[in-house]
Amino acid sequence: MAREFEARNITRCGASRTTRWAACATADRATPARSKETTLTADEPRSPSNVADSLVKAYISAYQAKDAGAYLSLFSKDADYIDFAVQVHAKISQLRDELASSFRREGFRFSIHSFFVSADGQFAALQGTYTDSTRTGEPASVPIASLLRTSGGKITREALYYDGSLFKRHLHAG
Repeated sequence: MAREFEARNITRCGASRTTRWAACATADRATPARSKETTLTADEPRSPSNVADSLVKAYISAYQAKDAGAYLSLFSKDADYIDFAVQVHAKISQLRDELASSFRREGFRFSIHSFFVSADGQFAALQGTYTDSTRTGEPASVPIASLLRTSGGKITREALYYDGSLFKRHLHAG
């Protein structure tokens, strides 16, 4: 089944739900949003876009839970990690300890507000808010975009875009 890009607004499910996240999809502004559960049954084929959609939801869950192990498990061993704000471009395997340390910081948050997955399942774009400590130690929040490339059920490249001028240089701090 071919599918166009779908905008996804992420909302937290209530405690009575069996799934952790629900996604609302809107085809255009004239169409009201409708709730859409994305749980697949064993009979449904796992299309590349369904696999990528599940991967993105796991990425969101890892950030929301501040679970560095779950986050890092989503990446291929040779995945590229690019954070343009702090000028880091490295293999995810080289940054595992530093990224895990970031997740443990009290003020560190990446709240995802919406995302979409390409019809072929190779790309995902997420937008949200990044919160961390400024150079003075005060918390600050800025808009952030994360672009993911996926293949074989893993993230092979993450590129982060945000204004990092307020923040300490946490990764590769010198």
